[in-house]
Amino acid sequence: MNFSLLRASTLVLTLLALAALAGCRAQSVRAPTPALSNAPVDTRAALPSWVEEPPGEERMHKIEMWLGEQDPFQRGFWQVEADLELGLGRLDSVQREVKSDRNPKQDALFASRTRNARATLEKLTHDPAADEGQQQRAQTGLARAERLLAQLGQPRAALGVPVIARASWGALPALPARMIRNTGGWKKVTVHHSAEAEPAPLDGSAESSAAALRLIQRSHLKSKMPPWGDIGYHFVIDPAGRVFQGRDLAWQGAHAGGDNNVQNIGVCLIGNFDDEHPAAAQLESLRKLLDNLRKTYRIARGEVHKHLDYRNTDCPGKFLTPWVDDYRRGAEARLAAAK
Repeated sequence: MNFSLLRASTLVLTLLALAALAGCRAQSVRAPTPALSNAPVDTRAALPSWVEEPPGEERMHKIEMWLGEQDPFQRGFWQVEADLELGLGRLDSVQREVKSDRNPKQDALFASRTRNARATLEKLTHDPAADEGQQQRAQTGLARAERLLAQLGQPRAALGVPVIARASWGALPALPARMIRNTGGWKKVTVHHSAEAEPAPLDGSAESSAAALRLIQRSHLKSKMPPWGDIGYHFVIDPAGRVFQGRDLAWQGAHAGGDNNVQNIGVCLIGNFDDEHPAAAQLESLRKLLDNLRKTYRIARGEVHKHLDYRNTDCPGKFLTPWVDDYRRGAEARLAAAK
């Protein structure tokens, strides 16, 4: 045997093995196992089920149901997109109906539905969770809503008093899946006082009153069982006499309990009128609002109620209750003059 040749062969094999080992080690350095990332997950990747649904009423229904399952205080891209689709979808629906079957007797209903869509879109124009494209689509929809309201002959102050829109006081979007649509018009009005256990401080400014409304709405959304879809009242009046839009009149309220809410407009005055008198400005705005709601919806004077007419409660308080009773009798000026 040629030992020189054997030693040479062994040396070559050893060198080849070392080269292969070095290559494996070099490869492991170039492509390490990736570590788990703590980067936030793109919420757009998790598509809600309604995204695949074709346009139409069924899609709108699924969006409403999906929104009702979401936490309104944890908004993301898809919550904004859902609100946007609902607002634009409702606007499209009204425009189709107005174009195909315009009936002046339905204008008030069409206007109410348009205002509901407009309130949603107006809120989205400065929603911090909305991206630039979503805000632009909301702006375009707002312009359509204003043109439609003008076509229907519905000015903003159609109730005898200026009404501060939901977007202006910072309302959270309503959750339609938790609400019931109003049908058959309105037959009565019920007056309340807010009487919160821990009310927001008021300094006479519109900003402090808006903060009080936001507190009331959040309480209604979070603490009620089952949870409500919005603030329970349709209108709220602050001590300065400002009237704020609450729940849109397209929906039944959640203020009088169960079936008592059917065709019943809820009006709440901010304050605890077991402890204090309502301000004269509040009473004057309440009178104007009641007069115009009654005129607009043909509600009898005797159908203006107090919360305590339905439930075991002191609402609207011992200092407001006599005023409401006087209003029902047509003598509400007596209490206002006495203050």
